[in-house]
Amino acid sequence: MRGNERDEDMAQSQELLAPEVRGPVEAQRKTPEDPPNPPLKDDVPQLSSPVPLERIQADNRLKQAGAKGLLAVADYLLDPRAKPAQLIEAVRFVASADFANLDTDQTATVREALAHCLSHEDGKVRLQAARALQVHGPGAQRTVFLTGIGDSERRVRWAVVRRFSDHPDELDKAQRLILLSYLESDSRADFTAADTDHDGKLTKREFKGTEDRFDRLDTDHDGAVSAEEWASPFPSEIRADVFALLLRMHSKLTPNEKPEGYNPWLPSADQLDIVTDWKQWNDRVSEKPDTGGNK
Repeated sequence: MRGNERDEDMAQSQELLAPEVRGPVEAQRKTPEDPPNPPLKDDVPQLSSPVPLERIQADNRLKQAGAKGLLAVADYLLDPRAKPAQLIEAVRFVASADFANLDTDQTATVREALAHCLSHEDGKVRLQAARALQVHGPGAQRTVFLTGIGDSERRVRWAVVRRFSDHPDELDKAQRLILLSYLESDSRADFTAADTDHDGKLTKREFKGTEDRFDRLDTDHDGAVSAEEWASPFPSEIRADVFALLLRMHSKLTPNEKPEGYNPWLPSADQLDIVTDWKQWNDRVSEKPDTGGNK
């Protein structure tokens, strides 16, 4: 008898102490009394919130908004007030998003915002933007993305190398010439002719090119272009990555041809004939029928 009573007491206790049964939590508002969701533009900086719940909620709301959420993130990427940590998480959101929800114009808007981040002063922001464009493709931002191969951050450059190694047909003749321009320089004879006082460096008075080009050549910013700076306008590390991409493109576009060798650790001015050979290769490749990659 006591056993039955004990069972009844336990059953009653379980019924009294059992938690209230609640349905699944829904992200959308269920009743007018619930507080409204914040605007999507306010959700974007919350992606980098130090509070985990705030990050999760912002991520969920932006994803549930579909195309509107992605466009809100793209608009935020153009905000000059955004902090690097906020931009990094916003770009990561775009990198993991599904572009299938976007129409052609919307996709172009998002890619343009990512390309804008490639010029950010923070290398981590540039890196995330490059990786996102590598994943989703640069579209009409091909040229902007391609010039990322001249970035000081190698991981940014390598995102460019990987993208166009896998999709060499995305580049046209003019864009391949941009790549080759990183291997070029003027000849040593041109430097000697320009160095009128024969002191082994060119001042702005002696330099006949534009001020922008002078500033680019003057890599140590001492106000003069040395013979070494003239002979190799771009660092060896950048030229190494450029040539790595060119070799990959060569193997895919002209698999039956042997590429010309180029040593990025030697001065560019001493390898001008090799660059000329590569330009001739570019001409031959450009004469082939378009496979549709540049349409």
